[in-house]
Amino acid sequence: MLPTSESERRALLERIEEMGREEIDALPVGIITLDLDGTILRYNRTEAGYSRRLAPAQIGRNFFRDVAPCTQDAEFHGRFAELAAPGGHGTVEFDYRFRFPWGLERVLISFMRAPDAPRIQLLITWPSKQHRAFADSSWNAHRGTRSEE
Repeated sequence: MLPTSESERRALLERIEEMGREEIDALPVGIITLDLDGTILRYNRTEAGYSRRLAPAQIGRNFFRDVAPCTQDAEFHGRFAELAAPGGHGTVEFDYRFRFPWGLERVLISFMRAPDAPRIQLLITWPSKQHRAFADSSWNAHRGTRSEE
């Protein structure tokens, strides 16, 4: 079920560390785990479907430079940097618009870092996609049209 309130999203973010890959892939929201420099450690299947990217190809890439350069702004990267700084922790939520080749996508961003954690969890809620299953069969059938960048 899609987490609709801030408290539901926060509870999910707190559980992610304990969840296995299959459980994270089954979530109806995008989950990306980043190290404190922005390198992708985990990229779930839901996010891969929405962003039209192959999840395994994203691991080890820098989210801000290689995957989503549109996020190199104060609104997105600035908030990430505050959490990634020494002593940074907590949860930050904000609305954002990703720029894709097929157009703008409005999303809700939730960042979370536990005290002294070496990583930040990024939860991406795609309100415009709530009606669509995360493993959209049309995307899977047309794998040649996805972006791997």
